[in-house]
Amino acid sequence: MALDRTAGFDMLVQVSEDELNNQLATAFLAGGIFPPSISVPVNAGGVSGSADLNFDTPVADLDRPRPAVGLTLPFSDSQLQITAPLPLTVAPIGGAITVVDRVAVMTEGSNQLVTMDFNAGAPAVSVAFDPASATLLGPLLSAAGLSLAQAQNMMAGIVLDQLQTSIGRLDLTPPIPVVDDDDATTVFDIDVTTVNDTSALDRDCLAFGVRMSSDGGGNINNVTSSMIPAGSESLVMMSNFWLLARVMRTRIAASLGRPVSDFDTPLRLNRSIPAPGGEGTLRNLEARIIGNRISVTGRATDSGTGWLAESNFSFFIDIGLDGGAITVTATTPVVDTDVDLAWWVWLASLGLGGLFGGIVGVIVAAVVLAIVEAVAEGIADGLISDGLSGAIGGLPAIPLGPIGGGLTLTDIVLDDLELRSNIVRSVSVPVKHQGGHVAAGGFSLDLDTGIVSPELRPGADLAWHPQSGLSAAGGSGLSVTGISFGALTPVQISRLPLATQQIPLGLSPFTYPPGFPVLPHHDVVFGMRTSEGRLAKLRAWRSIIEAGALNLSWVTFDTPTPSLDIAARWTVGERGKMSTYTTRDCASCRAWPVSRRGIFEAWPRLVAFPVDYEWCLCGQVLEQGDGKVEHASGAIVYRLKGRRLEIKTQRAQSIDCELCVSAIDAHGRELYTCIQLHQPGIERRCRPCDPTRKDVAFDFKPVAAALADWRPLFAVLPTYYQLDTSA
Repeated sequence: MALDRTAGFDMLVQVSEDELNNQLATAFLAGGIFPPSISVPVNAGGVSGSADLNFDTPVADLDRPRPAVGLTLPFSDSQLQITAPLPLTVAPIGGAITVVDRVAVMTEGSNQLVTMDFNAGAPAVSVAFDPASATLLGPLLSAAGLSLAQAQNMMAGIVLDQLQTSIGRLDLTPPIPVVDDDDATTVFDIDVTTVNDTSALDRDCLAFGVRMSSDGGGNINNVTSSMIPAGSESLVMMSNFWLLARVMRTRIAASLGRPVSDFDTPLRLNRSIPAPGGEGTLRNLEARIIGNRISVTGRATDSGTGWLAESNFSFFIDIGLDGGAITVTATTPVVDTDVDLAWWVWLASLGLGGLFGGIVGVIVAAVVLAIVEAVAEGIADGLISDGLSGAIGGLPAIPLGPIGGGLTLTDIVLDDLELRSNIVRSVSVPVKHQGGHVAAGGFSLDLDTGIVSPELRPGADLAWHPQSGLSAAGGSGLSVTGISFGALTPVQISRLPLATQQIPLGLSPFTYPPGFPVLPHHDVVFGMRTSEGRLAKLRAWRSIIEAGALNLSWVTFDTPTPSLDIAARWTVGERGKMSTYTTRDCASCRAWPVSRRGIFEAWPRLVAFPVDYEWCLCGQVLEQGDGKVEHASGAIVYRLKGRRLEIKTQRAQSIDCELCVSAIDAHGRELYTCIQLHQPGIERRCRPCDPTRKDVAFDFKPVAAALADWRPLFAVLPTYYQLDTSA
């Protein structure tokens, strides 16, 4: 048997660094894995304030001492707002946060998952501002008594606190069911490490060692190199021993109707058994992996009156790939039969040459069927068809990265069983809108809604001018790419600059429609960031056969977008004299006239700082600083400073109106939101009625006694008030 390359594990799974980053980026753009922005309070070293950070796509690197992973979180269009010891707002700032932490296996109930647990020992966190931000920060921080290094360390401490308290961990696999049973195709245990390839090829990868039983071996520290071939994103390798001894051995024994104890590991018959078909004896049967084939050899004997026959046979089983499906084929058996005949049998000229044809055929069928069940219809089919859901007879979940959902095979090698593959992801960036439009005249397009208009309208992201070309509008941006429209992914779009405003007319080619006989088709493909912050891909071309009409197709992805919220907190100020009363349903109440204090903060998300805020209270626009707003219940005093508003009511004054805020960011994007303010000037606290209370007395009379004391209001009714009872 060939050498085992799985470091002793039953299965070895490797995921390339590039695939890991594509999965992280996809999950990030879909709104998972890591928050796209954070707003956190700053309180360190005598400095207080807040930091608002907008993150770009995170990037993982494995160029670290194993098993550590580096995670770089770029940030841009962010701000640092200091309130003490000196009021100071610095924006826009950008840079990168680098987090280095170990990957480890965590057990949760009956599942295992691979994670970066930020609370299992403190990760190393560092912050580096980009050159432009460092230049901007230097003199301003000096005025506040801070150095650039102090500011970076302070930010690192804030991020570390957020990692440990708000985020907790970063999972690099979904939960994987593990079980201790006799099934060779269920996962028992997982180990993980990283491979830092220091060669020029830089073939770094995550490596997972998988055991399928409690007596499985393996040493993850012996996995020191990436075996993922060029052109593949991942590799699933199943050890020869496990494939033969744990999986195929049991199936072949069952196919031949024998107990598994009749076969030694990895796969060799250890006793003579009746040959399949009921004729003769099978004395030897062994399967070994030689190169990229399974070699099967055996010996069978049979005898009768006057004759003795012995047959040695051999054949090969090939495992291949055809159209993405695994194929199992057997070569024609080579059968060498030696027959010893008595003279009188020879004289009878009995034809015994094909004696073992049927026996060998049954053996070939049994062995091939067992391999098909073990590989094509079992293990591999479970990986390919159902991915992490686990097919009947196939493997359950195996580690394929944060959002790995299955495999698409690109090649297969038998020694060890090596599934070279691309990973199918369980998460994708949702589509907000997609469509197409053809027009000879000018028009504008809102990519967020799909609305096409003959003129430039508010909210439009792209405009077509037949005389000049395509132009971005409404704060959107674009980048032309050489990637085809079908192949362009949201991750690739997110990595484009998206800062161009114009595609000249000459770059929108005149061409024939796709599929037009013989003649080629050309188009311009570009990515965009819409005015609302979503990512989109588009392609455009001018039709030769439609008088130059522009053909435009687009897909807008529902990536996280900027938003604006108002955080509100009310407290009671002064209380007046308390009064008590009892309600009609006998509840006991206390009431005080009160004054109230409300504190409100605007919390923008994913906006470009600095931000210009405008507040409106009860229909009146507020000025920065101190002021008052006239309300039906009296004047409301306020204090406004940027994103923070404080209001106070007078004693017994109610407030019932709307508070709104508008935020215009550094890119000219405006966000708007409102909340309803409803605060009474009287605070009431009531205790429900309790019939057993001694301070409330009720005088109950029996019904008969009560009727005895009753008399009608009028002793005798006038005639015209008498009731007619004749009906």
